Amino acid sequence: MGSSKLVDWSPGKAREEERLSLNVWVDNAKKRVVLAEASSDFINVLFSFLTLPLGTIIKLLSKNSGLGSIDNLYDSIEKLDDQYWQTKACSNMLLSPRNAAEKYCEHLKLNVDGDNNPREFYYCKMERCISHSKYYFSSVRDTICHYCGEVMDEVELWEKVEIIENDEVFVKKNNVKYIITDDFHVKPYSMSYYYDMLKDSGVEDLYLMEVRTIEFGREELLNLLKKLLEGKEVLTKICFPDLCIRSTTPIYYDEMEIKIFEREDNAQFETSTLQITLFLNITNNNVVCAELKEDLANQLFSFLTFPLGSVLGLIDFSNFLGCMPNLYNSIQELKIDCFTSEEAKSMLISPQLPPFSGYNKQMLNIQEHPPYVVNRINIFKEGLGESYSSEIDPKLPMTDIDSNDGFVGTQSFVVTDDFHFTPMSSLSFTQIKEMLGLRIDHLEKRKMSIGKAQVLNLLRAMLVSKTVLSDALFHCAKQVK
Repeated sequence: MGSSKLVDWSPGKAREEERLSLNVWVDNAKKRVVLAEASSDFINVLFSFLTLPLGTIIKLLSKNSGLGSIDNLYDSIEKLDDQYWQTKACSNMLLSPRNAAEKYCEHLKLNVDGDNNPREFYYCKMERCISHSKYYFSSVRDTICHYCGEVMDEVELWEKVEIIENDEVFVKKNNVKYIITDDFHVKPYSMSYYYDMLKDSGVEDLYLMEVRTIEFGREELLNLLKKLLEGKEVLTKICFPDLCIRSTTPIYYDEMEIKIFEREDNAQFETSTLQITLFLNITNNNVVCAELKEDLANQLFSFLTFPLGSVLGLIDFSNFLGCMPNLYNSIQELKIDCFTSEEAKSMLISPQLPPFSGYNKQMLNIQEHPPYVVNRINIFKEGLGESYSSEIDPKLPMTDIDSNDGFVGTQSFVVTDDFHFTPMSSLSFTQIKEMLGLRIDHLEKRKMSIGKAQVLNLLRAMLVSKTVLSDALFHCAKQVK
């Protein structure tokens, strides 16, 4: 076999950090990567991408994910004034969502979200609040104390819990190597699979192949995450960056993809509905914008709390989201004895929402991680006594402690076709109409009901399209009289 080579594919680092290595088999004649060999450390980090909430991915990629219109949703929420939220903490829940698997991810050799979103909690420092036998804390910044009504601004880091041996996280550390294909199918190494891979790739002479070692730090892993979401042949693009010619032509997705999805699943979605008013451009069969109330806004805003693995489990993204569907399917197909536990595998293919990210009217039933409860012995005036601290819902103001509402208060919103949201005002519609150069007689107004099928269509369109409302709802709106 040919020579080995070390590849560093990003700018130099200012400080030392943990790094991971990946060995890749390169066919230089055809300028392609045939396969790669990875350790369990690398696989654990790779698999952890599926536990990341969508809002975290957008934040890590600096609102430059390239995923449909979700960057616009994130930007809209970032710009929304505090007055529109139930509490100030609500925007933090969406813009910096907690990872329900963060207790596990802090054991990764390199955690891409570790520095950005440390595992910390907030509590009230007022003595009269913490002296109760039951007191509260929150994992979300700016949460209100339900005893005094002030912001919980005392912050501490959770102690790292040794929940696993030898820093095994998702897959076992048993010296098993894994083979990764160029489009990120992952399997445990075996001679048979290795042979099949070389044969299927048309490799005739092993001595013409070169083994390269790619080094990954945090920045390189974020670049890998972005490339995995963008397209196929990821490793080839890393090893041969000159082959990557970025197209400036927008990608248009077939509307029928979404129509078929809605039609196939509609029968099983007997559920409550929400209302939306669409404004259609009858000259080009597009949705210009829509008016919606807070109940539907909460549905759509909550998309940012959805872990990537749960989204891939909800919707068939076979032709979209780059290599992520391959990675997800690989995890599903791996035998349970590759994993540290059944819970670890489930954490990847059905990751939970962070605590309190769901709410009563949520249509998409992703399981929510239960809130944390801490028992301890405290010193009271009367002597020693047991107390417990309970995680509290950051969405709730000081009153109604047992209710479970959404993120925004009573407010209507305008959303454009590319998923920019603004609070409803008398100027909203006029500004959009003038910006697009439309006349009133170009437009039609349609009111329609939004059920679970349409919410799923909106989720899918948001991740793959720049014309979300048109792709997800136009064909339904035209059928409304």
